[in-house]
Amino acid sequence: MDISIARPELFDIPDEKLSDRSFGGDQNWYATEWSRRAGCGPTCAANILAYLACTRPALRSLYGFTDLSRSSFAQHMEDVYRFVTPGSMGLNRTEMFTDGVLGFAHSRGIALTPHVFGVTSNMVRGRMPVAGLAEFVKAGLDADCPLGFLNLTKGRVKNLQSWHWITITAAQMQGNILMADASDEGLHRRFDLGLWYLSTRLPGGLVYFTQAQ
Repeated sequence: MDISIARPELFDIPDEKLSDRSFGGDQNWYATEWSRRAGCGPTCAANILAYLACTRPALRSLYGFTDLSRSSFAQHMEDVYRFVTPGSMGLNRTEMFTDGVLGFAHSRGIALTPHVFGVTSNMVRGRMPVAGLAEFVKAGLDADCPLGFLNLTKGRVKNLQSWHWITITAAQMQGNILMADASDEGLHRRFDLGLWYLSTRLPGGLVYFTQAQ
């Protein structure tokens, strides 16, 4: 089964100067060196907030610009960074991410509800099976919200960075196989999310948001 956000084209961000395009935001667009080094979490948050704004009229104020060009989106990232702010260890807990996103939304007069799938080490007994993770990913994409994905160690997945946030936009689920598509530093990345879950030795998690009722 393939499932995706309804409008993945909203992740297509053109660069007015270079005649190039990115798939979602790139933390290298931040103005300061520390922001560029540690800014994967706020970049992921900026992706999610911009998508919610552009697909829900009631949430339009979550994105303060009229277009999705690189220059506008980079400023949006700076706006989000003031709330979703990495500490000395980056943004290494899902609650840091959700608290920041909720604070940003509140500053724009909007209430969001976070949904979190916490991940423990694969050494912990009694973990949810991969099917539970797949159900959570499906719930987020069915709600038409990209998912923030925190990966503190990449396990056996070779094409992921450790200690990193990326933004999941689609998934392919078949039996025990769970593949995901994501925005990672402005690039489209497909990776084995199920393998990550089975092989990660450090905590992590996935997050999506819905409008509060």
